[in-house]
Amino acid sequence: MAQFDFYPFEDGYLLDVQSALMDRLNTRMIVPLLPIGRAPKPAERLNPVFTIGAARYVMVTQFMGAVPVAELKEKAGSLAHEHFVIKSAIDMVFDGV
Repeated sequence: MAQFDFYPFEDGYLLDVQSALMDRLNTRMIVPLLPIGRAPKPAERLNPVFTIGAARYVMVTQFMGAVPVAELKEKAGSLAHEHFVIKSAIDMVFDGV
């Protein structure tokens, strides 16, 4: 598992935001990626929107939580190229900036 990989979940994805240094834990910190029509209205910086395939998904950072590693089955892709945007959204939750 790698930071910023995402995994199918219901009609969206779970984005793994946990550092690889914490690989030995049996849980992963995730942020849901919800279809834009099902997510709360995106707030600037807090809820970046990503295109995956032909659809748009909102990173619902305020719904961040931990899930057992076993819940994350097959990797669907990676948003590692968006790491600055993702970390900025997480910083917004914890630091307000």
